[in-house]
Amino acid sequence: MDFSEMLDLIDDAIAAQKVLTIERTEVLEPELLCIPIDRSDDLLLVHVFYDFQPDGYRVICLDDIYDVIRDGSEEFFERIIAAEGVYEKLKTPTFVNLTSWRTVLLSLKGRFDFCIIECDAEDDFLVGKLMDVREDEFTFWYFDATGKWDDELDVVDYDDVTAVSFDDNYINTIIKYIPRP
Repeated sequence: MDFSEMLDLIDDAIAAQKVLTIERTEVLEPELLCIPIDRSDDLLLVHVFYDFQPDGYRVICLDDIYDVIRDGSEEFFERIIAAEGVYEKLKTPTFVNLTSWRTVLLSLKGRFDFCIIECDAEDDFLVGKLMDVREDEFTFWYFDATGKWDDELDVVDYDDVTAVSFDDNYINTIIKYIPRP
């Protein structure tokens, strides 16, 4: 399937709230079961699913996608979540500007400051708080697996970002137990 066919499938899924499996290259989580919400020329916003439940949102690079799948398993999954009433619970974040990573983070700032930043080229998976969004970079304060905040803020270049996740079960649960900065 070529890139334009994948975009057509994604656009159809956005319009009809269809479930897709999106496969990406060289990332920590190469396969996403999701419902696409919106896209720009470069970025895609999706509802991520885990065990038939929505698990937050992720913005990914369209260039990282090498395959989009919609076959029997996605259709079966869709029937299950429809029967379970999941569609009625879905909220669509219309405030996310997908023009660039900068506009995505500006959209999240003040609403979903706690998020996950993936920088797969460096194998970075940063969980923490978005602190400041600047023209060419942003600052992020992350905590480690023991819940300890790093001593310094990280400065992250937008070119290094491959995904941003927000309002998911992991981040919403862990921030209840992390001492507030």
